[in-house]
Amino acid sequence: MVLLAAILCSVVGQFTLKTGAKVLGPIGAANLVEKVIAMATQPLIIGGLALYAVSSIGFIVVLSRANISIVSPLLSISYLFTVLGGKIIFNEPLPPLRLVGVALIMAGVILVLKGQTPGVTGGN
Repeated sequence: MVLLAAILCSVVGQFTLKTGAKVLGPIGAANLVEKVIAMATQPLIIGGLALYAVSSIGFIVVLSRANISIVSPLLSISYLFTVLGGKIIFNEPLPPLRLVGVALIMAGVILVLKGQTPGVTGGN
């Protein structure tokens, strides 16, 4: 449950950062310093970074109890949520090839879980 919460915090953090980036507008070499300063005061950017921090803490908690070779690939589940959320929230294009790519990632996660030795969680 902690890992799922960490993944969801990460995904919501990404959407929050995207929304904050849209508020800031395009960032380039000419306005980089100005935009970095603006990021420091943009509530959506600060909130997104805070969600990433919470996600990282959850990830560390999970890593203290489980093998990184299992936990890290499970983080790929965030790709599914991010791609679908990008389509639903930001109306981003979702071409068939991208769906195939996400399906392959999910298949890889399933294979990693199937290859797990029963009862082995590790943590060291």
